[in-house]
Amino acid sequence: MRTQHKDIIVIGGGIIGTSVAYYLALEGYSVTLIEKDEISAGSSAGNAGLIANGFAIPMAAPGVPRQGLKWMLDSTSPFYIKPRLDLRLIGWLWRFLRSCTEKQMRRAIPVLFSLGDASFELFDELHANEEVDFGYEQKGRLFLFATEDSFEKMAQEADFMRGYGVKTSLLDAEGVRQFESNVKSFVKHGLFCSAYAHLDPERFTHEMARLAAEKGAEIITGAKVTGFSTKNGKLSEVETTRGSFSAKTVILAAGAWSALLVRDIKVKLPIQPAKGYSLTYKRPPSSPNMPLMLSELKIAVTPMGDKLRFTSTLELAGFDLSINQRRLDTIRQSALEYLPEMSALEGEVEWSGFRPLTPDDLPIIGVGGKFSNLVYATGHGMMGMTYALITGKLVSEIVTGKKSSLDIAPFDPERFSST
Repeated sequence: MRTQHKDIIVIGGGIIGTSVAYYLALEGYSVTLIEKDEISAGSSAGNAGLIANGFAIPMAAPGVPRQGLKWMLDSTSPFYIKPRLDLRLIGWLWRFLRSCTEKQMRRAIPVLFSLGDASFELFDELHANEEVDFGYEQKGRLFLFATEDSFEKMAQEADFMRGYGVKTSLLDAEGVRQFESNVKSFVKHGLFCSAYAHLDPERFTHEMARLAAEKGAEIITGAKVTGFSTKNGKLSEVETTRGSFSAKTVILAAGAWSALLVRDIKVKLPIQPAKGYSLTYKRPPSSPNMPLMLSELKIAVTPMGDKLRFTSTLELAGFDLSINQRRLDTIRQSALEYLPEMSALEGEVEWSGFRPLTPDDLPIIGVGGKFSNLVYATGHGMMGMTYALITGKLVSEIVTGKKSSLDIAPFDPERFSST
């Protein structure tokens, strides 16, 4: 089969890849997006759909290793690590532990805020410039607490974040119900943060793919990348199940699969697939009207149009596609525990997907390593929805040579090479 020649190839049809394709097409570039399945087939489909810029604290933070030891062997915990002999996981955990310092956390927080602030601005810009419909609403988020201890811990965290300009409201039982009346009586405390929006993530991804295509981007689905050919320090060809492609620039936006794709060309990306779960139902009359966090159980609740979604956090189990029914049972139980009239939820849809998690919980964006025409746009962890638009814009600025909207040094692909 003859090699197909393209200007720019974007690998990955999730929200990062479609956003990159959109912003490059907006600049007038000829873009071809390649996706192994269908658009939004991975973690861009079933996540919590939150655009979050409130508690911009990286997962790699002081105290997390100690808490992680308690959680890691409990398969229903918020952060489960499946026991296995995996040298890549061991190396990732070593880097993660080294990132869990006060200094690293304080360095990361302003960086994450810069991404979040830019993302909110780009959502406003997108709605001003394009006809889009993905259920975007900026209502904030309500954190619910069943115990005094968990509320006090969150109050301390809120006080810490106030130093970074984050505005929150601590609520008593009456205050909670002024925001959300459909909460069971045992919930005595809450916290409201306005720096959140929510949307339907699958619709968002499809809308970005549509916009990219309308501006000239070519979308190729069902094309699994099987390898690369290299020449003179560049990727000369991208080999797929639908033939080979050459391109001046290749954008790697394949999420959790990014590290696997470049392994054979001796590129080491410290990305672990962090599996998350969600249950989605037909939205009941008693549905909350805004995103909630069931704090003790670490369960996110998001209304999405005619749907209601419950989402758990993550487990490091490699590319294990099996579904942990105990974790789904925990999600089901959370709906019954915190919210009234949830015993007859209908139309349940189970979902699990892999988030691309880096040791320092910062994305990998930029050119690095031995291939001068390979641009990375991956490693967004659980924040892909939030950082998608700004990532797309940053990548377009890298390709065009324009001045970057943000300092991208913290996202340097080479930052792990010395650790």
